[in-house]
Order: sequence, then C-alpha cells, then structure tokens
Amino acid sequence: MAGRILTLGLTWIGLLLFYLGAGPLVRRIGRRNPKILLYHDCAPAEDSFTAGLDCTTPPGQFAAHLDYLKRHHRVVDVDVIARGEAPEGAVAITFDDGYRSVFGHAFPLLAERGFTARTYLISDVLDNAGLVWVNELNHALRTRPDVTVPLLDEYFPGCPADPSTAIDHCRVNFGAEAMDNLLGRLRASLGYDPAEVAAEARLYMRWSEIEQMLGAGMTFGNHTRTHPNLERLSPAEQQREIAGAQEVLAARLPCHSLAYPFGHHSAETAEIARKLGLGSVVEVGGGNRPVDPLALGRVHLSDQSVAGLFARMEVVEPIKAALRRRLRKPAIAA
Repeated sequence: MAGRILTLGLTWIGLLLFYLGAGPLVRRIGRRNPKILLYHDCAPAEDSFTAGLDCTTPPGQFAAHLDYLKRHHRVVDVDVIARGEAPEGAVAITFDDGYRSVFGHAFPLLAERGFTARTYLISDVLDNAGLVWVNELNHALRTRPDVTVPLLDEYFPGCPADPSTAIDHCRVNFGAEAMDNLLGRLRASLGYDPAEVAAEARLYMRWSEIEQMLGAGMTFGNHTRTHPNLERLSPAEQQREIAGAQEVLAARLPCHSLAYPFGHHSAETAEIARKLGLGSVVEVGGGNRPVDPLALGRVHLSDQSVAGLFARMEVVEPIKAALRRRLRKPAIAA
C-alpha cells in the first residue's frame, strides 16, 4: 500500500512538472540516466485475454510516445545501455511476452521512425502453440467465472473472484504444479484446447513474423518457457525455464538477454542467466545509474498519456530507484 501511495504521489508531481513546462529542466537533470521502457500489448483495445492486466498500449498512444521520444531522446538498443555506451538522453524500447499486436501495430510505427526495439519471447507459445497461463486464466475468469472461480479456490486458497486481483494473487503465490493442475481441470471442465484458442485469437507472434522483424533491425530476448514467477521456483526449475527457452530461441535468432517474468527472481537467477551466456538481464522498475547489465531497470508503461510517460520516466522510477539504493546502503557509524 505504501508503495502505491508513493507511486501515485510521484506521478502527480511528474504530471505537474510536465504541465508547468519544467520538462526540459527535468530531462536535463536525468540525461545521464539511460532509460529502458517496458511495453506488452499494442492492440487497439483490450480483450478477454488481456483485460485488467495493465498491459495494453493502443497504437495511437504508442505513436504519441514514440514521437515524444524522437523529439527529446535518442532511441538505442538495450545492448548499448548494457555495455555502458549509452549517449546522453538514451532510451531503449522493450516488449514482454511476444504478443502479435507488437508485430501488427507497434512494429510499423517503430519502422516508420527508424527505431529499434527488443521483444522478449515466451518460447512455449510461439506460433500459438498454447496460452500463457496469465492470458488463459484471465480469459476463463472473464468468460466462465461460474466454473473458474470454484476451481481457482481449490488450488490457490483465498484467491479473490475479481479477475485482476485473482491474477495478482496467483502471481504472488505461484506454484508450477498447482497452476498446471488448475489449467488441466479448466480445460477438461470447459472442453477447450489452449492451442486452438490461441490460434483463433492470434495472440502471439509466429516465427515468420519474428523473422520479418529481425530482418528490419528489431532484436529479441528470452522471457522463459512458460512465464512463471521465478522467485517461487527452485534453482533447478529456473534453469529448466530459462535454458529451455534459450535452446529454442538461440537456434533461430541472436538471443543474449533475459527478462524476468513480472520482474520476480531469486538470488540465483542472474547467475543462471550469466552461465547460459545471457549478457544482460532486464527487470521491472529500477534505474540504470550506475548501469548493471545483469540488473537493468525498466519503466513499465501501458496506456499513459505523453505526460504520464514523462512522469514515469523522469520522476517516478528514478526517485524510487534512488530511494531503494539509499535504503540498501549500510549506515555509517558515528
């Protein structure tokens, strides 16, 4: 709760600074702090798979963000920041999950402006071979709550019935076996094949679309096999999730970067990534001053206005990152 209050207060401060015309000064102060933006879905509107997940940036809003970046920043690839070579005012653009809307809507907007971006892919759902548990559960909760809510309470006791808070509850209390069993029961009870549902909805990218983006200068990274909460897995389970995705992805494209699902990870996760040859790891939240290639901070965005983009980039995340650094700093004895 305290974190949400802080974020809300900092957001209002950022919006006020933007509308008072203080943008140039604030950007100048933060020009040596490279930013990495985190997007997910770029569909014109939410659907039952993405509703309430705070992950959709409509194309018009995304285009406005890009135009703002073109005026005030230098868009670079994540690797430039990871190597410590970012110019002043550097910003990298990333997408998590590999939604097809990134290919259909974001990619043309990026290409028009000569920008690059990196998409972190979930290997088990490429070519719509299945559904990410977040999307599948969200869809079931919104279309058949009568069946889904009772089953959900069996495997994740105390889970709220509201879809958005239910997904959050499952994220925090994630268990791979519990989630697999829940989804298996849902599929049997509701009589659907997740691959058929995904193919009909065209939720995720196909390899042919990834190759087209790759040929136009876009880059890609590892977002695990199934998008679990890595913090809730053993080191061996984390190894299987990250290494399994890496084997699939690296066989077909350059892939040397990892994005933690939800930003969650344990003390061992970055070391697993390093041993697999993944030279950079991106998180959710945090800053990049100084730059740590195995803990790159990202600014999470959805449908914010340009003013909201400014507030999150220049005020909210930099101040929160500075506060976290200060709180972790050991006290100096008097």
